[in-house]
Amino acid sequence: MKTPLVMDLLRHGETTEGRCFLGRTDAALTKTGWSQMEQALHSVIPSEYDLIISSPLLRCKSFAQHWLTVCGYDLNELRLEPAIREYDFGDWDGLTAAEIMQEWPVELGEFWRDPEGCPPPQGELISAFFERLKCFIKAQQQGKNERVLLITHGGVIKALTCLHQERPASDMANINAEHGELHRFIWNRQ
Repeated sequence: MKTPLVMDLLRHGETTEGRCFLGRTDAALTKTGWSQMEQALHSVIPSEYDLIISSPLLRCKSFAQHWLTVCGYDLNELRLEPAIREYDFGDWDGLTAAEIMQEWPVELGEFWRDPEGCPPPQGELISAFFERLKCFIKAQQQGKNERVLLITHGGVIKALTCLHQERPASDMANINAEHGELHRFIWNRQ
């Protein structure tokens, strides 16, 4: 029997953009955001992992690079992976729900009711988002690494929870992934 893949996922901390639909917008971490992530990894060292992967977006990458440097590791130990970037909210990216309600009230309601069938204008299809994450997980399951740390986003953690638990994408709204929170998944090998 193959050893399962243990994957820890750290959600980035609070950003300078505040509470909004934050997908492709490249926001920096606030001081609180840095603290949230440091607290989550306070008793963790990079050598506990065979591989450390970060989203290429600044709110993940900047912390990952800092953490490795502070722990005395080479930045070559970090892999930036576009597949674990956040869901792209299209025209809504970087806007608050209140701002979206002003221009797209019907569309926002439809998105909350049926995110798979009613994506944001110019936004990523949920099916495409899930497919890129499925491909990423499959590649990791086929690899040799036994413990992997992902520094990523709330939407990615929620989608991976759905995939791991074989839940529909519509359940994402009922899954919590707080800033600076660490989640663990154990994936069987294929």
